[in-house]
Order: sequence, then structure tokens, then C-alpha cells
Amino acid sequence: MILMKKLTYPLSLLCLLFILPGCETVVEAELPAPESALVVNAVINPDSLFTVDVSASQSAFSGGSHGPVATATIQVYQANQLLYTLEHQGNGIYSTTQAPQMLQHYQLQVQAPGFPAATAATYIPAKPVIGRLTAATEAATEWQGPSVSASFVLTDPPAQDNYYFVQAYTPDSSYVDGHAYNRSVGLKIAAPFEAEFTMGDRYFFSDKLFEGKEVPLRLRLDNSPEATTFVRVAHITRTYYDYVRTLDKQSYRDNFATLPGPVANNIKDGMGLFGGYSAVTLAVKP
Repeated sequence: MILMKKLTYPLSLLCLLFILPGCETVVEAELPAPESALVVNAVINPDSLFTVDVSASQSAFSGGSHGPVATATIQVYQANQLLYTLEHQGNGIYSTTQAPQMLQHYQLQVQAPGFPAATAATYIPAKPVIGRLTAATEAATEWQGPSVSASFVLTDPPAQDNYYFVQAYTPDSSYVDGHAYNRSVGLKIAAPFEAEFTMGDRYFFSDKLFEGKEVPLRLRLDNSPEATTFVRVAHITRTYYDYVRTLDKQSYRDNFATLPGPVANNIKDGMGLFGGYSAVTLAVKP
């Protein structure tokens, strides 16, 4: 004989189970729109003029774009002394005829009507120390034609955290009008490590695996051995590295399980990036 135990529940609990599924209250709350702020973006280096891009932030609920700001006053300081005031070139782009200098620190002050004044500071690192460059032709494979390998040694400065990017390009005049431009060349860091993340054609990495040492780098370049490939190795500021790293994480890479996160920002009372770098360009041809 099978005994069956009868389960009993309080009447109040049974009523609650029937009532809860039908309870729904819609509360409409008007959230205050965040105050608009200046969005300042500038990555300076000794090989280019001092240039700053200024726009205005938008609420996530506005559906608008980041509009350029054409009424800003942008001043560059060094040791609290005014160096120059940038001129508006159109579409929110400001520049001067001066280029920043390596190993120098700069302060940026951006003011525009209707916005809090934004400030930031950065510096230009030393050029990366590169030596012993060699190049060779890589044989064609089943998936691609012949390519180029480049090897060189990067000497990392000791007793400090250092950050880098590497990119490659080649002059191309294959357009009908014959106008030459620098076409990006795909690359792969073959040894001794892989790039940590990318932005466009720039491959970023830190010295956490080789701090203060000489590290041999070997690149595979997706370009014809008959052409000259230019490899640019840049020593960058921590703020630039952090900005791109968090921007890369926020991109989700089509992974909807990735939670959104904030992008690194070193603009006080504003948004964006003020970073710097110095670069060495290598001409590679087997």
C-alpha cells in the first residue's frame, strides 16, 4: 500500500499566489537630461601640428549626434605659461602652426559658451628604441600569396610602465587618377606575444611581459615583397592606452553577453582623450 502525504498551505499564501501574477503597476518617470559637456579629443605627437577636435556631448535618449563646437577658445600651456591659442579650421577642428616637442608636458584649456570649461594634461614620451631590423620574403600559402616578415629588437625603458602601438602601411597609387595614398597593411605579431587589442590598423600592447628588457619582435606583413612596407612603432602615454583599451571593451565585438562599461577619460569637467606619443618608422623591403 502506498501512502500519500497531503500537503497543506495557509489560505493567505494561496491567495497571494493567485493575486501576484495579475499585479502590474506602470510608473512613468521623467529623468532629467544630463548637462551637455565638451568632448575634447587630441592625440599629439612631434611629427604633426597641435590639433584638437571639440564637440558637444549628447544624452543617450536624445538620438542626436555629437555636434562640432565652432565657438571654443583653446589654449595650450606649459608649466602654467601660455604657449599658443589654437585657431578653428572648421567642423570643430582646431590647430596651430606649432608641433609639440618630445619629452615635454602640456596642459590644455577649452572654453565655449554654454559649457563648463574643460582641462587636461599630457606629455610626449621618448621615441621607442629600435634596432637590428631584418626583412625576408614569406612563401605563399594555400590561403594567401607571398608576404613579408620583419624582425627587430625593441628596447624597453626600465623602472616604468610603457605602452606601444605598431601599424603598417604602403604607398599606393592604384587609383585611376594616380593619386598616391598610404594604404593600411595587415600585420600579425608572430613572436613573442600577440597584440592586446586593436583600434583600426593600430595594434596595442604594454611591456608587462618584458619590462626593462630587449624584446625581439617578428611581424608578418600582408603586403607584396616587391613593395616597400612602412612599419610605425609608437611609444604612447598610459592615458592613450587606457582609452583605446576601454573603447575596445565597450565595442562588445558582437558579444551581447558583454556588459557595457565606461570609456577611460582624462578630460576634467568634460569627456574625451588628451594623449601623446612619439614614433619611429621603419622601411621594410626584403
